[in-house]
Amino acid sequence: MELLIVGLDGLSYNMLERFDIDLPYLNETREEGVSGHLMSVDTPTTIPAWTSFATGKDPGSHGVSNMLRQGPDYEVGPSEPNTTDAAAYDLFDDSVFVNLPASVGRVPAADNAHLVAAMLAKDKADAVPDHLKDLDAYDDYILDHDRSLKMRPEKYLDHVLEISTNRYRFAKEAFETYDPRVGFVLFSTPDWAGHILSNLSSDAKREQFYTQLVELVDEKTAQLAEQADNVVLMSDHGFEYKHTNIHLAEWLADEGYFVEEASATGAADVAVDAAKAVAKRSDRLYSVIRKVHNLIMGTEVGSKLESAASPQIDYPNSQAWQVRYGCIYVNDARFDHPQVDDPDALRREVRDGLRSLTTDDGEPVFRDVVLPEEAYADPGPNAPDVIARPAQHLFPTTLWSPTGGVTSPTSNYEHRYRGLFAARGPLFESGGATVEGMNIVDVLPTVMAALGDPLSPEFDGAVREETLASPGELSYLDADDVPAALTREDDLGSENRDEAVQERLADLGYLE
Repeated sequence: MELLIVGLDGLSYNMLERFDIDLPYLNETREEGVSGHLMSVDTPTTIPAWTSFATGKDPGSHGVSNMLRQGPDYEVGPSEPNTTDAAAYDLFDDSVFVNLPASVGRVPAADNAHLVAAMLAKDKADAVPDHLKDLDAYDDYILDHDRSLKMRPEKYLDHVLEISTNRYRFAKEAFETYDPRVGFVLFSTPDWAGHILSNLSSDAKREQFYTQLVELVDEKTAQLAEQADNVVLMSDHGFEYKHTNIHLAEWLADEGYFVEEASATGAADVAVDAAKAVAKRSDRLYSVIRKVHNLIMGTEVGSKLESAASPQIDYPNSQAWQVRYGCIYVNDARFDHPQVDDPDALRREVRDGLRSLTTDDGEPVFRDVVLPEEAYADPGPNAPDVIARPAQHLFPTTLWSPTGGVTSPTSNYEHRYRGLFAARGPLFESGGATVEGMNIVDVLPTVMAALGDPLSPEFDGAVREETLASPGELSYLDADDVPAALTREDDLGSENRDEAVQERLADLGYLE
């Protein structure tokens, strides 16, 4: 194999430093090759980021800017896979892609290219094409985790270790069977581990849990790398400890941008109100409430409580609201009941208001707040109207504040923008070289240039020549020669698939 790309979902250097973890293969790659932080996209979440890797385009161009989408009728549901833009499996002949999120329903346009989807697939039979089901490792291949095990961390750890091992075996057999020029496999489990850390009762247990998992992933990465002349390690985003939640709903409601639906108060609402009252009186009791919250949020009961603690927005009669991860949408002509006469003016007003928000210590809540034209190369019609990028260790939640106000204390682990990039082999720089300011949209054009392949003129990303051993003259496909996206004949938005995906996203906290 000329090039192996290994996705390490959610992994970042700061988490390894936090838990004092030494990963031999990652360290060896950094020491012998080139490495650096890898900036994610808006939003720094799985579906937008891996779609950006696969297409070399930012979410403004490929149209998938969040884990969720909101239709003209205001209904919120899972994002749909991109079905219009050429992706890596369309551009690389003789390739195998294993567990690539948001690619379900796509058929590779390249010759002898093989694609196993992830994330938006209903199940493994939906994700794996028929001819790859003949592999011996298919029977033990596991697409997703069993969320019921998250209440028992030891059982859950064994479960995700098994998933990582079986994914390695499947990828290894696929690579050996098809002898690709370019191979890709994504280990999802570092991200899953990050999301469960808050459920564990101590830092010692968090360190033990996280260490065992990422050490196994590093070991399996090293074993796969034996089949390749060149290796790229990358993540779609990072993780970090969060000490403060940002409650955009509080600010948006106070400013009168949205109104809530009129509804009777239920038992869950009463419980949430009681928790708020306790939290305002006692920091100690609030700390207990936070721990209980973190423990149950992965359960069915937890999802019901989270829904009760989220604003029930009357969308047709509101001007603006947050969908997820600091993404604000304005009720303009895209929606069935627009309420805003001058959307551009409202976008600037919301942006400027969010920029002025500070914590109790006077520090900015957001490191930046931008409009879509500032975030994306070519924002499409479904791009968010305002994107609020949180400051370090702060997280924008959809929940009401338990203490009132825009911020509240938390003790959690969540996504951050900076992930990691490392590459080694004859095609790449050596000797511990570093790259600064690399973005996930740069990876595909960079590895194509390394291999001497012509680039798509549609890429938003740039070739990072400082990562290459011998940068050559770049060549580009003619616009007419960019492969057309191909899809399966079955309905990508079928109800049975949507139901499974909604459950998966709810488990990860993206849907209430």
